[in-house]
Amino acid sequence: MKDVAARARVSVATASYVMAGRGRVSDKTRDIVLKAADELGFVRNAAAANLRSGQSRMIGVILNNIANPFFSHLVSELESAAYNEGFLTILATAKNDIERQRKMLESMVSQGVGAIILSPVHNTCLEDLEVAITRGIPIISCVRDLPECPVSFVGVDDELSGYLAMRSALRTGKKTAVFLGGYANTTTLEGRRAGVQRALKEAGLPEANCQFRLGPLSMEFGASELSEISTGRCPPPVVICFNDYVATGVYEAARELGLSVGMDFSIISFDNTPISSALTPSLTSVDIFPGKVGAIAAQRAAEMIHTGTATRTIDRLDPVLIERDSSSLTG
Repeated sequence: MKDVAARARVSVATASYVMAGRGRVSDKTRDIVLKAADELGFVRNAAAANLRSGQSRMIGVILNNIANPFFSHLVSELESAAYNEGFLTILATAKNDIERQRKMLESMVSQGVGAIILSPVHNTCLEDLEVAITRGIPIISCVRDLPECPVSFVGVDDELSGYLAMRSALRTGKKTAVFLGGYANTTTLEGRRAGVQRALKEAGLPEANCQFRLGPLSMEFGASELSEISTGRCPPPVVICFNDYVATGVYEAARELGLSVGMDFSIISFDNTPISSALTPSLTSVDIFPGKVGAIAAQRAAEMIHTGTATRTIDRLDPVLIERDSSSLTG
């Protein structure tokens, strides 16, 4: 830093302000200092700066499966928001493995991240997060809430999501449905289940009119389940898929079975990723705003690092149903 200051003919304090991106420095002086730093090959030592300021400029991000288009969209907006706030993101995927998630949390902590954004693995509990919580590192759980843990949440109203999906099915004149995918005892699934049941109750129908078949959130699961429940090539009137990834598998199985989506049966999904409008026929999906969830999570993480707090906050967005051709209007 002394060499940069000498070359730019400014004080060490001014050079430090410029390289840290803070303080009142004129644009002309800033350009001179940055040019001097570039000529000298100077790279700011973030680890040393963290020790001096007590603040990290890194946010750790642990997602379940980046191959899912939902998470691709989420992390894209998350990274952009973090960058705009002056933070670098470190990304890892847990692949729904609780032990892998624990090791990644430990690694993130050892790397000196200031906050962690987590899409938690199924069955995540307080003990799994203690490596960060005991050190005062804020955790923001996105998409799936962990109300029993002292972590923040950014996601949508899951109960309303389920309600919108089932109400859409009922509006087409269908009275029964099958719900495919999801893990038991998670706030996401149980919220959607409650919403489905509310829509059925409003219509004067029993809860049993929507059968829940739980399982992994994969295309393979969606395809195998449709093949199994379409006995005699007769599918259920409505298939509600946990996400667009599962729905894509249902589309593939439908083609193999010679079934016409939107005519022989309806498909309704959640996420509203770009694949929803690319499928033929286009997929009716509840938009749960993955990009917005990612951006808000990054902003909350930045705020917590700046303020040095880890108090639980909740950002719960209202989902929106996007109706397309996969949900027919025939009875």
